[in-house]
Amino acid sequence: MHVSQIHISNFRILKDFKLDLGPNLNLIVGENNSGKTAVVDAIRYALDTNSSEWIRIQEGDFRRGESRFSIQLKFDAITARQARVFVEHLTHEPNADGSGRKSVLYLTLTAEMTDQMTHGRRFIRTELRSGMRGNGPSLEREVRNYLSATYLRPLRDAEGELTASRGSRLSQVLHSSKKLKEATNVVVLLNALVEANKAILENEAIKYSVNEIRAQLNQLNFESNPYAPTIEIMGGTDISKLTEPEKKQMCRGILEKLQLLIDQDDRHQGLGYSNLLFMATELLLLEQEQDDFPLLLVEEPEAHLHPQLQMKFLRAIREDFGRTGKPALQSILTTHSPNLASKAPLESIIVMARGTPFPLKTGQTELAPGDYTFLDKFLDVTKSNLFFAKGVLIVEGDGENILLPTIAEILGKPLENYGVSVVNVGSTAYARYARIFRRKAAAAGGSATWLPVRVVCLRDLDLWPRRAERQGDGDRVGFKTAKQPNAHGQGGNERNWRDHYSTEALGLYIDDLKELAGQNVVVEVSDAWTFEYALALGPLWQLVFEAINGSATGSENLPTDAEERAISIYGMIENKNGGKTAVAYELVQLFKRRYCATDELAGGTETPVQTEEREQRNIERKRRRQAEFRASLPAYILRSIDYVTDLNEAPMCAPLPEIQAPNVPA
Repeated sequence: MHVSQIHISNFRILKDFKLDLGPNLNLIVGENNSGKTAVVDAIRYALDTNSSEWIRIQEGDFRRGESRFSIQLKFDAITARQARVFVEHLTHEPNADGSGRKSVLYLTLTAEMTDQMTHGRRFIRTELRSGMRGNGPSLEREVRNYLSATYLRPLRDAEGELTASRGSRLSQVLHSSKKLKEATNVVVLLNALVEANKAILENEAIKYSVNEIRAQLNQLNFESNPYAPTIEIMGGTDISKLTEPEKKQMCRGILEKLQLLIDQDDRHQGLGYSNLLFMATELLLLEQEQDDFPLLLVEEPEAHLHPQLQMKFLRAIREDFGRTGKPALQSILTTHSPNLASKAPLESIIVMARGTPFPLKTGQTELAPGDYTFLDKFLDVTKSNLFFAKGVLIVEGDGENILLPTIAEILGKPLENYGVSVVNVGSTAYARYARIFRRKAAAAGGSATWLPVRVVCLRDLDLWPRRAERQGDGDRVGFKTAKQPNAHGQGGNERNWRDHYSTEALGLYIDDLKELAGQNVVVEVSDAWTFEYALALGPLWQLVFEAINGSATGSENLPTDAEERAISIYGMIENKNGGKTAVAYELVQLFKRRYCATDELAGGTETPVQTEEREQRNIERKRRRQAEFRASLPAYILRSIDYVTDLNEAPMCAPLPEIQAPNVPA
């Protein structure tokens, strides 16, 4: 049995929220204020939790301007044993394939804010009913207790939960143990307490104190009615005289005096291991309830856990929990951790954006089956940043990965200020990553719903100019060798040369490179050959030369023709060991030195007018440098940065077939 569907209306940020859940791991990712916590809170409001917490609906739970919200959960795969608990609440509906009918459970919580005031607050009327339309019988407390979830809040007090106290979480977990539900074990535990009580009473200090109390009491009391006080531990020493409720209460009292420590030899641990111990305790409780309805809700499981322990926790709930042959655990986790996002199966990830869910399961995205296999293997921690970004620059190499953040910063658009991540995918695997952001037309939530993240795929043209062909040993420019195909038409490289293509064929070639463009995904192709070559082809050529050679010395010997000069410079990069990466790092420093203007400092005593004038000169200097730098960059780089840093929210649907990138003159 598991929660298969959620439908939420007007709850906090969630207006008309619909989501299908899997029976195992469901990992909800996304930036802050996207609605992740609202989803978890909606589920626990409807189901309650088994931690005896008091959940009270607040006015802030209603969407702004609304006075009513509803939360409906649908439960599937109900066994006959489970159905006996709530048989009168079941709905019988046809199977998806039309083969007979199945029993499901709908649970709907509705809340309405009234005008009646109580204790300074508006009275909120709630109902919890079954039925597809939420108009069935009210759910009894017994049913709600059966369906209650285990919830780990984001700011957990793990140490406090495991410390001896009234109603402690440890006592609840131990009290739920199947062994403690056996009367024999309860009696053994109580007898142990009785024996401890007897030993305490035999202590000389205790005896002395009891006699002193007896003497004081009888001095205060009438001589005709003397008392003989004694000390007992909870409930007495004659267990046979206790009723069953008294035995349970006595047993609970014992459990509430217990404290769980991580190691008998090392009692003090940091928050991380205390948190891990708390999680282990909760998972024990869930394993004990596996035959019932185990549901785990966790917000930010990464809290206090370093990455390796995060991996262990994820593996425990994914694989280890069902190792006994019983049903696997259904878990719903929210996270900001790229570590967890990188290790979870892509099919289990749900991206939240602006209160709307975007599941990445098969049939919801344009990812092919082979893409899932590839991404589950190669979507690492660094690349998983894309799940939390407002904008993504998908690049093919180290050069773009290293330089684009600096270019954006000099242009006055630091990528971190816009929530933009650069994802270096290498080679041509960009399509697999970009398809994460493309929704299928038939995806749940409506054919027009797009993932509202601005994505740019920066692609190299990868066509060689004919002047790059080596003409002989003395050629100072060309370094590429033209190869003709053999008699079978194999082995040639004529398709790598730009002049192989007519104007029309070149347009088709570029259209093919941009095939993935659509929705909020834009594909920008380099103006010529590669990213580095495009930089060397323009006014930045001298800085590129200096980044390769360590100084500008010798640049005067380069060809004066712009194309030949760029080919010569790019040949140096290709012939340099680790060329593109090393050159990119050097260019970062050179770009900053050239285009990040140093402010003019105050000289001596300034009048307010002089200060204002100096500050204005600094602003103008910075603007001139930015304008100069902008004019030096390839147009496709400018379009890419302008697109992902657009302050207008990326659309979730659009009136036009495709998003148009801003026009930037070459």
